[in-house]
Amino acid sequence: MQSSAQLSTQQRIVIFLFSLFAAVLLSSISLYASDASEYTIRASVNEVRVAFAASDRQGHVVKNLRPGDVAVVDNGSIIRHFRSFRSASESPLELMVLLDASDSVASQIPNEIAEVKSFVANSDWRSRDRVSILAFGGLRPMLVCARNCNAAMARGKLDSLRASGATPLYDALFEAAEMLERDRDPELRPAMILFSDGMDTISIHGVADALRAAQNLQVAIYSVNSRSGKSAPGCGDVVLDYLAVSTGGLSFAPGQNVGEVLRAILEDLHGGYVLTYELPERMSGQHSVRILPTADPRLQFRARRAYDDFRGE
Repeated sequence: MQSSAQLSTQQRIVIFLFSLFAAVLLSSISLYASDASEYTIRASVNEVRVAFAASDRQGHVVKNLRPGDVAVVDNGSIIRHFRSFRSASESPLELMVLLDASDSVASQIPNEIAEVKSFVANSDWRSRDRVSILAFGGLRPMLVCARNCNAAMARGKLDSLRASGATPLYDALFEAAEMLERDRDPELRPAMILFSDGMDTISIHGVADALRAAQNLQVAIYSVNSRSGKSAPGCGDVVLDYLAVSTGGLSFAPGQNVGEVLRAILEDLHGGYVLTYELPERMSGQHSVRILPTADPRLQFRARRAYDDFRGE
C-alpha cells in the first residue's frame, strides 16, 4: 500500500501537469482568436450589422420602430438584445449604380443614362453620401466615376456610353462589391442599384459568387428591369427578383418610370433601420438571418438572408 506522503506527491504532479496543459491550451486559443478575427464579418470583430426595412401588410412603411419590436434569428439563435438600433437615415450611403450597357438593352440605355444623371444631380443627398457608377458590356465592367459622379467629367463619360457586346452581369456585381469594400468607411451603408435585363452571357463568376459578395458586404441590391416586357419563365426577371429579395432590396418590373423608381429607391434607403448584435455562435461558415416581429404579427421585414463568418478558416 502507498503511503500518504507518496499519494500527496503524485497528486502534486497531476495538478502541475493539468495546470501546464490548461495554460498551453488557453495560450493557443488566444493566438487562434487573434489570427481569426481579421476574417470576421467586416463590421467589427464580433459584430453583425443588418440593415432592414419594415412595413405593414398593405406595404406602408412603418416608422418609429423600437428595438423591442423585433427579434433576429441567426442560425436558429434568437437575438433580442442589440448593440445598436437606429434609423437608416442616420447612416450615410455608399451607393453604386450599375448600368447594363450590352447589346441586349441598347434601346433602353439613353433614357436610363438621362434619368441617372438627373438622379445624381438633383436628389436630396446627405453631406457624406457617396455615389459611384459602373457600366458593364463587352468583356468586363468599366468604372465610369467613383464617389464623385456629379462632376462634369463623369457626365461626359455617361453621355459617350454606347451599348455593345455581351453581358458580364455577375462579374459586374462581384467587382462592384470589391470596389465598395476598398477603403470602406464602416459608418457608410453600402447599396447597389442595378439596371439590367437579368441575362448574363459571359461572366467568369456565377450568380452565387455575386450574391455572396453582396451579402457579406451587407449590400442591398435594387433591381431595375431594363426590358421592354417580361422575360421568358425562369430567365432574367427571376434573377433580378432573386438578387433583390436575397439582399433586402427591391425589384422593379419592366415598363415603369425610371425617375420615379429611383426616387422610390432613395426613399426606401432613407426609411429603414440598421441594427447590430454580437455574433451568437463560434461556428464559422454561412449564417442564415431572419427578422421577426415580437408583438405585432402584421409587421413585415426586408433584409439580407445570409452572411459568411470566416473565423476558423
